[in-house]
Amino acid sequence: MNRLDGKVALITGGAKGMGAVEAQQFADAGATVIISDVLDEVEAVELTVD
Repeated sequence: MNRLDGKVALITGGAKGMGAVEAQQFADAGATVIISDVLDEVEAVELTVD
């Protein structure tokens, strides 16, 4: 069981930079992550879940 299993994280400004890193860390820790940003998908980074 991961530390954040069953938790939901809302990350604003999560398309790139620190927000993207934080979103990835929350996802890696088991959280369901909801990301919002004003950038379009071309500028955003892709998160991976292991």
